[in-house]
Amino acid sequence: MAKRFKRAYEPPRARTPGAWGGAILLLGTLVAGLMGAAVLLWRSIDIESVLEPANKDAPAVETVLPEVVLADPTETTPWRAYLYESRHTDAFFPDQIYYEGLTAHWDSLLGGVGASVARLNGAAAIDSIPGRELLIVPSAVCMDPEERRAIRRHAERGGHLLVSWALGARDENCEWVGYDFLRSVSSAEAAGTMEERSPTYLAVQHGSVIAAGLPPGARVEVKKEPWITLRDATPSVFWSDRVLNPLAAPGGGAAGAATASTNPAGGRFVWFGYRLDVGASERDQRLLDRLAINAALWAAGHIVADLDPWPNGYRAAMTVTQDVEHSFRNSQRLARRFAAIDVPVTFYVVTQLAAQNPQLAPSLRAAGEVGSHSADHRQIAGRRWGTQLTGMWKARTDIAEWSGTSPLGLRPPRELYDRSTLEAWGRLGGSYLAASNDARSAAPEIFTVRSGPIVVLPRVVDDDYTVMVTRGKNSSDALQAELEASLKKIRSLGGLHLLTLHSQLINNNRRIDAVEAVVNSAAAAADVWIARAVDVADWWLERSKLELRVQERADRSAVLTIANHGERPVSSVWVHVYLPEARETYAAPEIGQTVLESRFGPWGLRIKVPTLEPSSSLRILLPRLSSSTEPQSSISP
Repeated sequence: MAKRFKRAYEPPRARTPGAWGGAILLLGTLVAGLMGAAVLLWRSIDIESVLEPANKDAPAVETVLPEVVLADPTETTPWRAYLYESRHTDAFFPDQIYYEGLTAHWDSLLGGVGASVARLNGAAAIDSIPGRELLIVPSAVCMDPEERRAIRRHAERGGHLLVSWALGARDENCEWVGYDFLRSVSSAEAAGTMEERSPTYLAVQHGSVIAAGLPPGARVEVKKEPWITLRDATPSVFWSDRVLNPLAAPGGGAAGAATASTNPAGGRFVWFGYRLDVGASERDQRLLDRLAINAALWAAGHIVADLDPWPNGYRAAMTVTQDVEHSFRNSQRLARRFAAIDVPVTFYVVTQLAAQNPQLAPSLRAAGEVGSHSADHRQIAGRRWGTQLTGMWKARTDIAEWSGTSPLGLRPPRELYDRSTLEAWGRLGGSYLAASNDARSAAPEIFTVRSGPIVVLPRVVDDDYTVMVTRGKNSSDALQAELEASLKKIRSLGGLHLLTLHSQLINNNRRIDAVEAVVNSAAAAADVWIARAVDVADWWLERSKLELRVQERADRSAVLTIANHGERPVSSVWVHVYLPEARETYAAPEIGQTVLESRFGPWGLRIKVPTLEPSSSLRILLPRLSSSTEPQSSISP
């Protein structure tokens, strides 16, 4: 659909042939140098002959995707939303029913979360909206001066506003006038057009109201088009590459794809840099719809809540792991160093290679966790069911005999897996895989197979092999800098930093120093949970069995019901409540007469949840203060 209508943006400047030629020449020189260094380094550690033959002619692997599970949004009392239809924009699209389809999509989403939707058109209709109500203006690219002035007046009197795409970037005749109106009404530093990319992604950061209920660092693919960006200090969603790195905005800075803020008049403002119907797949569209629902609820003055992703209110998590493939004394050195500083390490062992080193097992077990990296480093994924089951049984048995414990975690060779891999590992008693998820998100994923749920802990940052071999940055300082950058990225997203090392590369004290420095940085940040991989997997599975329901009462206070559908007690849970109004509007959260521990932050209130026993639930009241002297009522557990 996007290719059938005129551009709604200012065309980017074309590059000159000379610029392209120089870039290609420079790139070729750099690639040649890096490849040469990589080959020299890899051969110098003499592991090609040990591992590579096992994966020659490896079978193709069919991608398996987890189910997308999203909690129900807030159950609201009836409310009103004003949905603006731009007659000028209606004429912009060659398909005469396209724009009506866009507004109908919004109408449907709003109705699904309790809104009574009033459609309106024209500046006079905007001026007639009563009080501090929510005006939604989806994809209105062509607007006349009166419409722009009416929208600005609505915001200046404290009205709430949710807009999308290139708001008012063209006049009533759909001629280009620029982004000045969008920039001014959003209070952004700058607005611009992203270059067209295929594929096109956006990434969702944990911690903003727009992202509530989505996995931390969720990547969403949208249909190819030169979308819009606002440069904002704290974008809730940003345009990204495939591995969740932010793209640069025209003029510099991260390219924001969505933002939410409050203006000086107290009006709530949300903007999306795309049209709502552009998800590249059903999964992507579901995530886009949830972003829109969160935005509409908050902008209309409703509470939005979500379970924090990590225990004890941590923002992100880190697991230090090492593939034990060769040069086994290096693993022993790492194990002793990290045991001394009380930082757990998860070791994934190729047992056929490690069998001749029985003295290694106690050191690794004492330092954290011992998992499997297969029996012989042969690719598992893509092979027949019986082959995979037999191979994993042998690897698991070997490790149990070698270390004295049966492994719960598997790092499949090449980080590849298919449904048979998940099923076989679960049937044998394993609980998780440490592997690639193609950077779909920076959070663990849960796959349901016949043997039960299996957690996949994803690596979405570079490992030491990529840094030192592929890129040729083999000094300890360079390694530390790259790992520090990965930590910064994961903390920003709110996800899991699966810090991945190889025994043959972390081969001296300077490189161990570099890794330790990164772990110390995570600890110093005080918001990163450092744990064994199995503990991360267990937490994510326990968290998935918690159900959070938010029910709004007539006075806009809220009741939060949290149920534990699991078989084990769950503690250390925090709930993040995104408040649409100032903190002074709400009283402390309570269960009966008990006031719960809570903390206010930039987006609202975070509440510590008491331990939830299996098959139990509790209800938390978040009272809303009023001018009345009558006390707020309480509820019992």
